[in-house]
Amino acid sequence: MLRWTDLCAERERCKDLQREAEIERLIRQVRVSHVKRASLYCRALTWLGHQLVTWGYRLQERDDTATTAPGLGMPHRAS
Repeated sequence: MLRWTDLCAERERCKDLQREAEIERLIRQVRVSHVKRASLYCRALTWLGHQLVTWGYRLQERDDTATTAPGLGMPHRAS
């Protein structure tokens, strides 16, 4: 025969398990949202890196054509 204290203990155990499950669910939810934000951040940084490289190449090409065009380069010193 079950005693009242046994039933109360079982009920408390079930409540504890439910609280633990809820905490685990919340932790998973936070981790997923963090990964999504990190993923967006990484994509933004990757895009920015590609843009910086592209802009750098364009600046180098512009600088190369400016210095090789007649009359636009640095004057040479006579030795």
